[in-house]
Amino acid sequence: MKIWYQFPRPVGGAEQFYTRLQANWKKVGKPDSGLTIKAPTRGAGEFRYSILGHRYADFLRTIEMVEGVIQAEKEGYDAAVIGCFGDGGLDLLEALVDIPVIGPCKAAIMMAQGVGHNMAFITIPNWEKKMQDNINTYGIQGLVISHNPVRAFTLPLEQFSDEEQVVGNFFEIAREAIDDGADVILSACVNTSTLLTYKGVAEADGIPVIDGAISALKLAEVMVDYKRAGLWRSRKTIPEEVKEALRREHYHGSDSR
Repeated sequence: MKIWYQFPRPVGGAEQFYTRLQANWKKVGKPDSGLTIKAPTRGAGEFRYSILGHRYADFLRTIEMVEGVIQAEKEGYDAAVIGCFGDGGLDLLEALVDIPVIGPCKAAIMMAQGVGHNMAFITIPNWEKKMQDNINTYGIQGLVISHNPVRAFTLPLEQFSDEEQVVGNFFEIAREAIDDGADVILSACVNTSTLLTYKGVAEADGIPVIDGAISALKLAEVMVDYKRAGLWRSRKTIPEEVKEALRREHYHGSDSR
């Protein structure tokens, strides 16, 4: 099967992420599963400014990811993964394409439910509200710790190039969450979770750490198997002729490479 991973911003500066995600995937992917990582050719290429634009940047990033996934279906891919823990555009894509589309936040929550009962999310600075919104959207208020279920790295974004500091700061925040009752930690940024998995971090003081990127890719495999067995269909929320008209009139044809 062919799985398309839609990176949320142009590839410049993220080449190491590609290499590490592929390496992580080789540990859990089936031999017949091929992973292709794609990135939009437009958008904010610099990491810091691609996230600090708040809702406007999120809106633009979502458009590019949605169009990338539409392109994935056109090119014959079996499934697609949204490459941002915010799950931007997931609800839209479930109605626009007829292949499974998986969001890392939703997938990580599903994996976390298999190993724990009291979740805590550790995200990058300025994304706390987005993660809290996801908790509300997915209705898991009763499955997260009561005190500060979403926590951000205290390391400034300007220092994220120092990977040892990133890992060290993650453990600091994780231990605080564990002290407050967390029995499973969700690394709520695919860039940091991919780094942690690549470095062999799967637990913090005996508490599982969930990687949303790998969770989403593995769930995509499962959904493709379900579809091939006739046990999955895309969510039909709009008539087929309306869907095709939207694609024809509004799809910008934004190439992902």
